[in-house]
Amino acid sequence: MIRCLGRFQRPAAVVLAVLSAVSCGGSSTPTTPVAPAPTPTPAAAPTPAPVLGCPIGLGSGRFTCQGDIPGLLPKLNAAIDKLVQDRPQLFNLTDDPGGDGRYRILDADAFYEGVIDNLTAMGLCAQRDYADRDRIVIKEDNSYSEAYYVVGRQTRILRGPDTYALTCTPANFPLTQDQAVARVSVSFFRYTFCPGGTVLPPPHETLPLGCRGTITATPRDALGNKLPPELHGSEVEWEVRAGEGTIIASGPSPDGIPFNQVLDSRQVGAFTVCATVSNKTGCMNGQVIP
Repeated sequence: MIRCLGRFQRPAAVVLAVLSAVSCGGSSTPTTPVAPAPTPTPAAAPTPAPVLGCPIGLGSGRFTCQGDIPGLLPKLNAAIDKLVQDRPQLFNLTDDPGGDGRYRILDADAFYEGVIDNLTAMGLCAQRDYADRDRIVIKEDNSYSEAYYVVGRQTRILRGPDTYALTCTPANFPLTQDQAVARVSVSFFRYTFCPGGTVLPPPHETLPLGCRGTITATPRDALGNKLPPELHGSEVEWEVRAGEGTIIASGPSPDGIPFNQVLDSRQVGAFTVCATVSNKTGCMNGQVIP
């Protein structure tokens, strides 16, 4: 219990008297209580971005493909049947000579899109194959993927085992740029400004003296398929490692395509030109020939 101190207490007690003023009925103004600092709200964990529209995740840039048993064919057929039922306007339902549901397709792009949407609704991942836009690739996990043709002759629905193309292990889609580009090939594809009478070789790695040759860099996947721009981007870095200024003179292509480069031949000899795309470098060891 705190007691009030008299005026004749020793000086050390004065401090205690001041601290006890409120309890002793003094007239001091009560101290305003300090509000406690608000508890910070923990930041919400960021929501992972979807992986190229495939919740199962990315495929592998290193894969092998072969024929196998088409395990996902029943689900593909179910996706097609549902599309016919839900969107009959995409088909001529009176044009089915075999009576087996090979209806004529009136809008092929909408057909591909609808089949892919139905497969996705089943929990699968599907897209048009970048190596062959006439195929649909499907996966149910990342251990494998299957490719199917779904549009046949006369733009009809393709049915049965003829739809199956191949199986890739592990699944080869979807891919990011760094995964997709396995190698870069560099080769000639056009000769111009050649002197009269010049015998042109097949475009490969030789350039006749006096000619101008246009070379191109081609990003490819693990199977050697040419990749579409969305899988390799628009950035390419050119480098002449040998022969610049003596054997050849290099410069950008007048067509404005960064993946093309122009070489002017100056004298007979060897040269090396390289292109780098997505950290993968490919080179052409060429020859200027007489």
